[in-house]
Amino acid sequence: MRGRDRGSAAVELTVITPLLLMFAFLMILGGRVTGAGSTADEVAHAAARAASIEREPGQAEAAANQVAADTLATHGLKCASYSLELDHGGLQPGGAVTAALTCNVSFSDISGLGLPGSSTVRGESTVVIDTYRGTP
Repeated sequence: MRGRDRGSAAVELTVITPLLLMFAFLMILGGRVTGAGSTADEVAHAAARAASIEREPGQAEAAANQVAADTLATHGLKCASYSLELDHGGLQPGGAVTAALTCNVSFSDISGLGLPGSSTVRGESTVVIDTYRGTP
C-alpha cells in the first residue's frame, strides 16, 4: 500500500502551483485597480484645489491640468489615456470647483508577462472656493 502513494506529492504540487500563481496574479490585479482608484481620487482633489485658487477660468483649467499631470507622475500611476473634466462654475466666491479624472489603466506592465486588458477608474472631488476672496 505504501508504494501507491509514492510521487503523489509531486503530482499535487504540479496541479496546485498554477492555481496559486493565478490567485496571486488576481490579487495583484485587484490591488492595482484599487490603488489606481484611490490615486485617481487624489489627483482629482489636487486638480480641483489648484483650480479653486485661480481667479480666471482659463488659468484654472491650465492649473488643474498641470497639477493632474504632475500628481499622476508623482504617484506613478501610468494611464494609457486619461481625461480631466473641470466644472469651475465661474470661480465665484462661495462656489465650488469639481474635477473628475477618468484614467484607463493597462495591465500589460504587471509582472512583465504582457497581460491583456485594462480597467477604467474614475476619481472625483469637489473643493469649495473661499467665500471671502475677491471676485475674478
